[in-house]
Amino acid sequence: MDLDKLQQNWDQLGREDPMWAILADPTQHGNKWDREAFFATGREHVCEILAELEAAAASPEPGRALDFGCGVGRLTQALAATFAEVDGVDIAPSMIEQANGFNPDPARIRFHLNGRPDLALFGDATFDFLLSLIVLQHIENRYKAGYLREFVRVLRPGGVAVFTVPSHPAWTARGVIYRLVPNALLNLWRKRQYGYEGVMELHGMPRAEVESAVRAAGGELVRVVDEPLLGTDWRSYRYTVRKP
Repeated sequence: MDLDKLQQNWDQLGREDPMWAILADPTQHGNKWDREAFFATGREHVCEILAELEAAAASPEPGRALDFGCGVGRLTQALAATFAEVDGVDIAPSMIEQANGFNPDPARIRFHLNGRPDLALFGDATFDFLLSLIVLQHIENRYKAGYLREFVRVLRPGGVAVFTVPSHPAWTARGVIYRLVPNALLNLWRKRQYGYEGVMELHGMPRAEVESAVRAAGGELVRVVDEPLLGTDWRSYRYTVRKP
């Protein structure tokens, strides 16, 4: 799925069921997410990650942060409790439109539409912290590797990035389906199961390839841990990277 098609899918999902598309709790499908409960999950995830960084002696400076794949701003708003400025980027116009509508502090929180295979809208060494949770899994690896390079480029020296990438399907019943069935067929099943025109493809990148891309970009791997947010059907990791 190229970026134009990816944008169409996520713009459609943003119009159909944006909060569920961002955090796909099956009990909240069909626009059942309560707004406050949804944004509370962002605060919980950000607090957890910042606490882990502090324990690993990898806390970033509280200057400027980037939320890559921000959706309607679930994590972006939460980051603003710690960072002086926060930018969110997303590929879907409908998500950015709603993020701006939910924005409690436009002077410090800014949202940007980005359909490019890079982060050229930001200069080198712009951010102290970059966060991307359960986003890169939806992007084909030919683009994913480029975004990983960009993550390192836009960090300031000493800056930290935390992001999640699934490696490969697990040996569960559904994991075997992910291994064997092409995305084109899975997309037909997804449309029928969820009733939406927009679909969420899943693309794993082996851990060794992620680490190689980060090192090639000049990043230093600080920590790699199992990531539970994608569930049990994928082996997924959360990466912490520092720019020397």
